[in-house]
Amino acid sequence: MLEEEKKRLTVAQGSEPADLLLKNGRLINVFTLEIEKGNVAISGERIAGVGSDYTKGKETVDLEGHYVAPGLIDAHLHVESTLLLPPELARLIVPHGTTAIVNDPHEIANVMGVEGVALMLAASAGLPCDFFATVPSCVPTSGMETSGGEINAEQVSTLLAHPRVVGLGEMMNYPGVLNGNEEVLQKIFAARRAGKVVDGHAPALSGRALQAYTGSGISTDHESITAVEAREKLRNGMKIIIRHGSATSSLAELLPLVTPASSDMFMFGSDDREAGELLEKGHLDELLKTAVELGAEPLTVVKVASYNAARHFRLYDRGAVAVGYRADLVIFEDLNEFPVQMVFKDGRQVARAGHMLTDVAAYELPRSACCTVKLNRPLQEKDFTLSYPSEQVPVIGIIPGQLITEKLFIQVPRLDDGTISARPGPELNKIAVIERHGKGGGMTAALIKGLNLQAGAIASSVGHDSHNIIVVGASEKAMAAAVNELASLGGGFVVVGEDNLVEASLPLPVAGLMTAEKAEIVAQKMSAVLSSAHKLGTDLQQPFLTLSFMALPVIPSLKITDRGLVDVDNFTFL
Repeated sequence: MLEEEKKRLTVAQGSEPADLLLKNGRLINVFTLEIEKGNVAISGERIAGVGSDYTKGKETVDLEGHYVAPGLIDAHLHVESTLLLPPELARLIVPHGTTAIVNDPHEIANVMGVEGVALMLAASAGLPCDFFATVPSCVPTSGMETSGGEINAEQVSTLLAHPRVVGLGEMMNYPGVLNGNEEVLQKIFAARRAGKVVDGHAPALSGRALQAYTGSGISTDHESITAVEAREKLRNGMKIIIRHGSATSSLAELLPLVTPASSDMFMFGSDDREAGELLEKGHLDELLKTAVELGAEPLTVVKVASYNAARHFRLYDRGAVAVGYRADLVIFEDLNEFPVQMVFKDGRQVARAGHMLTDVAAYELPRSACCTVKLNRPLQEKDFTLSYPSEQVPVIGIIPGQLITEKLFIQVPRLDDGTISARPGPELNKIAVIERHGKGGGMTAALIKGLNLQAGAIASSVGHDSHNIIVVGASEKAMAAAVNELASLGGGFVVVGEDNLVEASLPLPVAGLMTAEKAEIVAQKMSAVLSSAHKLGTDLQQPFLTLSFMALPVIPSLKITDRGLVDVDNFTFL
């Protein structure tokens, strides 16, 4: 390392040629928000010098006047949401200019505990995109569901010592913070002692509760969906990760808050993003294009997408086209559409014109990762029987494009035996969650409005955050068939038609969350699954993604788990 530093010093002073010289570029300066014409001299993995004075290189690449920006950094992503393992995700996003992500692996942690976090760290080592991680803070998310794994404060402290762990993951248990829960506070204190950040998750939190939550040391939030909500958090010193994912995006609502005075307080994060969408649209490059279309200043959003995330997560060696910084760079043709021409990682060109230039080695999975769906027995039609004592029945109301739901009370007709059918009224279907980790097989059935299945059923083993099986249907027989097929696949997505036969499926055998398949194959199978679901009547663009959040008892207002219907506003069971 000392020899490398000496070499950089000689290159910086012009006494020795750069290993790689990028010439004729328009260099984006994230410190002054200026564009300067010049060259970039790279020695080893770092930038040794910037400017027109540097003209000698062992290897030279002519940028032909294109723009040189820092490599893009996704500040908050759940890799599992892509359905891909880290090597395949890297192959997908690096050509779009992403050179680092901050992954919160709490999906696989809820299935496999510490072993799941270790698996994700191992699977993401040595890739042409740096996969940093935060330690999942809420495994399980709450005491209102059954998870496959648990991570306690002592285990959090151990995981925080990993060199690629940059903080504690989103603290969803805000009642635990506000009530001074000892286990919750120990996790926060462990991150603070380690000198690492604590990510937040505070939908609709306001007033004194927000101040108490922020005062515990929690520094970010990605759940704000209105400018009013985000502004209050900014005023309390929280940094806002503007979410732009497959299920929901707050980019249009929050981008007007990104001003010269406040831009340092923002980052961009995908949260949850589907492989097919990444293939079709791109990653953070697509976000930058959309931001500029919405009226944002190009240099500001480039800074937000790179330097800001690096500074927040204390990755001080990246995020700028400047001397001493890691040579993680993306070359854009223009700053309107943001077409990516080249990507450099650690001083090496790794992608060009949308294609990887290096092979990405696959990860060999441990057997334990592929045996996680454990039902007590095959389910039957009668298992989905639903009755309710009062005329007004609680119903989960889907809000298209949002993770929050409505808490509805609707009068529905009963069958002759007093039970409620799977399709008791317009837009109404039966929904159920079944525990799948081999911990008793608990189950809850209820009603949901907004999915609007006219026939059949859809089922998924992706159900945030404990990832029990979640199924919605227009008939109990179809629901049982969908769940049983899902169990036989080891997890995934299943569509059962009106004849109670499987119409389409996407197996996800890795923890019931991911697959080792290529992104193109995953996208093809996902397209078939979505097409089959739409034929059943749903008009939701992403019904499985929407469904996956119906079991998350930390986002308002009414959710369902294997233990019951959860009134999230009051953190009680109905």
